[in-house]
Amino acid sequence: MLAITDHDEIKGAHEAKKLFDRNIIVGEEIKSSEGEIVGLFLKKFVEPGMTAEKTVEEIRRQDGLIMVPHPFKRTGNLDSPIRQEILFENTDFFDIVEVFNARNRTYGANEKARRFADANGKPVAVGSDAHAIYELGATFAMLKSWDGRKESLIAQLHTASLSCQSIHFIPRLITKVMREIKKMNS
Repeated sequence: MLAITDHDEIKGAHEAKKLFDRNIIVGEEIKSSEGEIVGLFLKKFVEPGMTAEKTVEEIRRQDGLIMVPHPFKRTGNLDSPIRQEILFENTDFFDIVEVFNARNRTYGANEKARRFADANGKPVAVGSDAHAIYELGATFAMLKSWDGRKESLIAQLHTASLSCQSIHFIPRLITKVMREIKKMNS
């Protein structure tokens, strides 16, 4: 199973779902006005720019799950973690906490996310944050079994085996160069 969560985009996840059916969870990493929120099991695109509360409402309206990605990351210009006051004052917003992000370079951020998840009884996920195919596969959660239902995913994430490997410098550099080339060609 693979959850595909592009930034403010859902088309690729829908295309993958057509090809690989139940092995794909359709998702989106939505940039709310108060930071990024991931919606899983989505049926349609969620508009970016809404408040965190409105974003959560839209995901729930689609009967989706809500994950907080890289909640304590404080470096980089593309990612914008959820604002801390939203995170701490609204822990019920979130079904899942990402406790390892392969692109996270903020010292101690992944460990802090794990402590936050444990303290709040939240199931955990890990993210490759892959921007290219060669970045897939090193970071993942191994589930004992999964029947395609979101309730089953939540239950399995509580006991999943986690493989956590950071993305190295060269792939990160290639991503930055490709992003700049794309900007120049736009």
